[in-house]
Amino acid sequence: MPISLGSVRDIPVRALKLCGLTWSGEFLWFSEAVSNSIMALDPVTGEVERRLPCAGVRTDLTTWTGNLVQVVGDDRALRVIAPDSGTPLLELPNPRPGNVLCGLEAARDGLWFGYEDLRVLDLRDEDGALLDTIPVSRPVAGLTVSDHYLAYSDYRAGTINLVDIRLRREVASYDVAGNPTGITWDGSRIWYCDYTTLQLRAIEVPGISGSR
Repeated sequence: MPISLGSVRDIPVRALKLCGLTWSGEFLWFSEAVSNSIMALDPVTGEVERRLPCAGVRTDLTTWTGNLVQVVGDDRALRVIAPDSGTPLLELPNPRPGNVLCGLEAARDGLWFGYEDLRVLDLRDEDGALLDTIPVSRPVAGLTVSDHYLAYSDYRAGTINLVDIRLRREVASYDVAGNPTGITWDGSRIWYCDYTTLQLRAIEVPGISGSR
């Protein structure tokens, strides 16, 4: 049975369809699919400091080599965006064409991809070569990395699930408030988009610490 975890911080946001979430070291960046935009939120004040247009927003978002990367369009392509100007720099194809890419997170070893339909987490290098695949038990809605762990959200079940990268298996599951989509790690807490109540929520997960 999953363990219940209450949130330690809730920030309401003006949004209708919360998708991706990532931490830049200064801002929580979240994407929204109705306005087709990506917003930078100051987690101290709770205020949106920047808003960037991004047509075709779908599912997750990450920061990679100083830029934002958003899953976009029906094909779930990867759009690389300059965070200062919002200028699209590059668009890369979904590495598994036709499959439902929902989770995305940059880490030291490469980019992690999470697939809702396949229930797998893929690690790829910057050239797109597949380095590892870890099967998971639930459909992936969002994905983040903390030290030796991957955490992914299951929107329908309302859980955040922990995968030990060294053991290559799931080790814990947590019930959380609402329905999580995009998630990110800020170095001490996991934040997630609560699709149901339109908030960014933070939880403290036992046993994980460090930074990406």
